[in-house]
Amino acid sequence: MSTTTEAAADGHGRPPTQIAVTVNNDPVTLPAHRMTGAEIKAAAVEQGADLQTDFQLSVKKGKHYDVVGDSEVISVHEGQEFIAVAADDNS
Repeated sequence: MSTTTEAAADGHGRPPTQIAVTVNNDPVTLPAHRMTGAEIKAAAVEQGADLQTDFQLSVKKGKHYDVVGDSEVISVHEGQEFIAVAADDNS
């Protein structure tokens, strides 16, 4: 018989990962240390962050931001800062 705590554990008896980051200055909790840009945006939208899943995601690296592609897998860590902006319409 499993308990609620065991059901929430990851398969190895550890509690689920919860990584606190910000996306557009909104607090977001991510469930894994390696995620795609699309997964990060989806988690942020699900948690009420002010963005849309078709926005371009960037991660803060020092004093600048690096673009994170939707299918690009990155390592995420506690306190990381992301911004997501609407793609430019160059038509």
